[in-house]
Amino acid sequence: MSENCPDKNLEDFRYDAKLFKQAYRAGLKAKEFEKENKRKRTLKILILSFSGVLVILLTIFLINNPIFQKENFLKIIPQEEVLNYSDDDIEPSPISKTDFDSQFVDANAVLYANLNTGEILYEKNVDERLYIASLSKLVSALVALQNFELSEIVTVQEDWYMREDIEWTLELDKGDKVSIETLLQAMLISSYNDAAYILANHMDGGVDAFVDQMNSYVNGLGLSNTVFNNPSGLDNDGGNMSSAKDLYKIATIVYKNDFIMDTITRSYADLSWDIGEDRIYTTNAILGQYGNIAGKTGYTESSGQCFLGITDDGYVTIILGSTDRFADTQKLLLEIE
Repeated sequence: MSENCPDKNLEDFRYDAKLFKQAYRAGLKAKEFEKENKRKRTLKILILSFSGVLVILLTIFLINNPIFQKENFLKIIPQEEVLNYSDDDIEPSPISKTDFDSQFVDANAVLYANLNTGEILYEKNVDERLYIASLSKLVSALVALQNFELSEIVTVQEDWYMREDIEWTLELDKGDKVSIETLLQAMLISSYNDAAYILANHMDGGVDAFVDQMNSYVNGLGLSNTVFNNPSGLDNDGGNMSSAKDLYKIATIVYKNDFIMDTITRSYADLSWDIGEDRIYTTNAILGQYGNIAGKTGYTESSGQCFLGITDDGYVTIILGSTDRFADTQKLLLEIE
């Protein structure tokens, strides 16, 4: 017997060897288990990565597929078709589930209706012809998009902001060069009046020819209560007038126009022209509240406060002749179902 393994320690030696073998086998199993887990983790990562790539490719396909793209109403449909509503065009429905209380909203005329179906949730004096102030700029934009390209450059021909009868201006100077897109953003987001006149004056024949186009446009839509005397909505030359019902038809066109909708949903925009730049802010004080996602404001002494707002579920709120247009709109959006 070896001196290193006396008889009295033989059992202990055998016991230790047994434990060693068990530990060794356990270690091998642990390594195998870890290898298997590592293999599973690697496979899981590969599957997730592949799934992510598939999702990205599918998203790109859907975004670029014409079936899923919203049609630009003015750029795709020929002008002669835009100017004439068909019998299938949506109009406010005479049928409603609401008993209208004329005192519910203080404004002189009100319409709250679905842009897709014509369902009326609230109406008040919808056929009354009233001053509409800067809501006029929606039609100015529609006419401009029919006649000009967004990238087209306009040279300012006059210091419009210096005229006493033109207030609230971007103050573009004579000789400045600015794009049609910038002018549209200036007049739709911040409602700058000089931008509307500069835009209109770019047409052959000047401002008068542009206003004639505005009137031809609404006449083609059958809007008998709507008349324009200037491109901005100011009280100049007699001001601009319409009715809530006529404005509903205009709203259905605006709702289908990608550029105008994108513009009036913005809270601000950074504008630039050849020698200047400015950050402008929306005049829509309830943008992003109560479901309102877009809107155009208006105000003159003749019109009072006006507002045309569009909601995330496809309704329009039209307020004319109000003392608090946003409170009136909020009441419609929160208290009528």
